[in-house]
Amino acid sequence: IKLRGKITSCDRLLVEGSVEATVIDGKIIDIAQSGNFNGAMKCDTASIHGKFEGELTCHERLVVRSTGCIKGKIRYRQLEVECGGEISGDVQTLQANGHGNEGLV
Repeated sequence: IKLRGKITSCDRLLVEGSVEATVIDGKIIDIAQSGNFNGAMKCDTASIHGKFEGELTCHERLVVRSTGCIKGKIRYRQLEVECGGEISGDVQTLQANGHGNEGLV
């Protein structure tokens, strides 16, 4: 599947093809090993087996699986990266108020 557009709300999104989108209010996001997501996403939890490029904000938990690769601006409350998983770019944790730790050492 190829999808391009804007998703304003979803309980669970499973990406198995190519998606160029903005997800504004996702609950659970899964990007399968065959999945490729480009764009912006705000969600509660995300599990990345495939590729993500863009801006990702996980208000709860971000899991990068061994086959996963994330590039871009990444914000998360909890992070788990399996051996082999890749994450690069502007990476910061979220504070309790939902903002990144900009300016903190």
